[in-house]
Amino acid sequence: MSIINRLEKVWVTVTFVLCCVFTGQVSADEVIKQTANGGINWSQGTIFAHGYGVAPQEQLGSSKARLLARRAAQLDAYRNLAEIVNGVRVNSQTLVQDMTLASDTVRTQVEAVIKGAIMTKDHYQNDVASVTMEIPMAGNLMETFIPKEQTKHSGLTSTANGLIGYELYQAQFTSAWLAFKQSVDLDFISKAHAATQPFVITTAEEAEFTKRMAQWLQQQGAGQAAQQLDLFIKDFENTANFTGLLIDASSVADFEIAAVPTIRSESGEIVYPNDDTSYDDLVKKRPVSYDFDVDDAIRNTRVAIKPMIVKAKTTYKLRKSDLVIGDAEAKILQNNKTIYQVMHNAGVMVVVAD
Repeated sequence: MSIINRLEKVWVTVTFVLCCVFTGQVSADEVIKQTANGGINWSQGTIFAHGYGVAPQEQLGSSKARLLARRAAQLDAYRNLAEIVNGVRVNSQTLVQDMTLASDTVRTQVEAVIKGAIMTKDHYQNDVASVTMEIPMAGNLMETFIPKEQTKHSGLTSTANGLIGYELYQAQFTSAWLAFKQSVDLDFISKAHAATQPFVITTAEEAEFTKRMAQWLQQQGAGQAAQQLDLFIKDFENTANFTGLLIDASSVADFEIAAVPTIRSESGEIVYPNDDTSYDDLVKKRPVSYDFDVDDAIRNTRVAIKPMIVKAKTTYKLRKSDLVIGDAEAKILQNNKTIYQVMHNAGVMVVVAD
């Protein structure tokens, strides 16, 4: 290959890269729900709308005509934004439209947010103006969706402080111990809990207690039981330093994206969000972001560097924005202090089907 051809090849490559940088094509595909006049970017947490306007027919100076056309385009974009915002799903049970129809206060607040939209694109050609207006979901809009007084989930009990979780763990171990005394089967722990709730270590205190029990069982000749406990300890050590939660719902075809999706155990218990979810983070950071690809989601700053990846099994009954995860994973999320803290401080991502 000649030097000239090589230079041409390099120039083409550089040109392509620069085009990608300025057009945004380098970034991974974002989860966007498109409408005829705009859409919702669920990855960025923004709602956008396009508007078009023309200047009046009477003779005007070019500057004034452009301003009038732009103003008409803005008004058109505001109307389209209102339509798109009304279609936003807050959770499995609520659309924004339901809220605005039920409350004049909510409708007024939503209108105020829309009027504060930012113009991100502005184009004028042949007497026609086109604009794109955008509003973030985080902040005032999320505060309108989720009033602070409505964030409490009655009937839920937190185990974030570790006390209740540890008492439950001790009760589990006592049950296993009784099974051991009544049986010569040394694989008593897994069998004792096979038909009930999963046996999972969730705190450092539980891990230390289990280590002592494993050592004692080994001394008593119950090696198989001790090995089972060692597996529980390793599982805990592998999940002790998570930096976020990544729900892989790519195989759940009927999942409906919502601003605040609910995560449930197989028994239907709400794992997230609950009373321990930070309200400020819920409305200021958005509780959940979305992606199409697990590998891309892992690199997202919301859950990086080491997210816990949990596979969603299905949606919950008729609630298509409620995702069901396994009971074992649900217990870890409820009782592991590290993952519990980051999860309830807007450290959640959901991967959806493309």
